[in-house]
Amino acid sequence: MKPLLILLLALPVMADSFYGPNGSNVGRTERSGNTTRYYDKSGSYIGRAEHNGDSTRYYDKSGSFAGSSQRSGNTIRYYNKSGSYSGSAQQSGNSTRYYNKNGSYSGSAEKSGNNTRYYNKNGSYAGSKRH
Repeated sequence: MKPLLILLLALPVMADSFYGPNGSNVGRTERSGNTTRYYDKSGSYIGRAEHNGDSTRYYDKSGSFAGSSQRSGNTIRYYNKSGSYSGSAQQSGNSTRYYNKNGSYSGSAEKSGNNTRYYNKNGSYAGSKRH
């Protein structure tokens, strides 16, 4: 077996759980190597992300390409499956601000310890992620 494959097989699977504003489970992710797999609240597979350096490609549950993102410094730009710009995220410390394709603010995230709390554009709590 090649050394890189042995290293990847030895990496732990890391998981995150997502919760709605009322605290109910809405889904989870599992990360292994450069792949993140997404599951809904019932545990059904809904897609994956393949990370390669500062680029990420997203695929739906059938394996079809669904879009991509590109990181440059503290900014992540998102693109739909046809390659059109669809929005961005600006990161600063433990805070992330999200913007739609027109540049309008659409929400934020605040990370504290093993939790990230999400807020909609009006500042209302929208859910959380437990790392």
